[in-house]
Amino acid sequence: MDLNSILNQVLDVAKNSASKLETGNQTIDSLTKVGGGAALGGILSMILGRSGGASLAKLGSLAVLGNLAYQAYQNYQKSQQSSQPKISENAFDVLNSSSHVDAGELILRTMIAAAAADGEITEDEKQTIANEAGNNPELAQWLAQEIQNPISINEIARLVGNDTALASNVYLAARLVSKDLSRKEIIFLADLAQALGLDDALVEQLEKQAGF
Repeated sequence: MDLNSILNQVLDVAKNSASKLETGNQTIDSLTKVGGGAALGGILSMILGRSGGASLAKLGSLAVLGNLAYQAYQNYQKSQQSSQPKISENAFDVLNSSSHVDAGELILRTMIAAAAADGEITEDEKQTIANEAGNNPELAQWLAQEIQNPISINEIARLVGNDTALASNVYLAARLVSKDLSRKEIIFLADLAQALGLDDALVEQLEKQAGF
């Protein structure tokens, strides 16, 4: 199961369909129709149906996510007067990452966890995802597991390790899912940043790149 490909499809559909969605009235049904099969509609309805959908739709691909994270780190370096180690642009490329983990899978799992942080993944959304994933039993089972038991912040941090580039990508993806922050989402993001060991100044730059 190629979760990198699935996530790229989700981001691509989100970008291409952003102008077609009704502003302020992005229903699960309309998002599902845009997304199509193979669980894309279900994932879109869960993630893009939230307040961060418009921001997330700007990405279009994992490559763009990595570029935003890289730009944020560069700005962070400048603000710290080069006291932080240089990290190559390639390190932020999720698809070509030399990380010991599947970066795309981890980012998708984190996005689902961020969407679940406010406790408002509805039964209808769960059913939509299950229905849309029906032609891919492996994906359907994986999504059901992630929705029922989202990855914990501690597990995200464990998988990321000391990889600052991956940590930046992971935080940025979570932030884009949660635009208008609820109290639970604020706590989730603060705990995530702390667990990932991200400096406050770097988090600020990531927020700026996300458009907040």
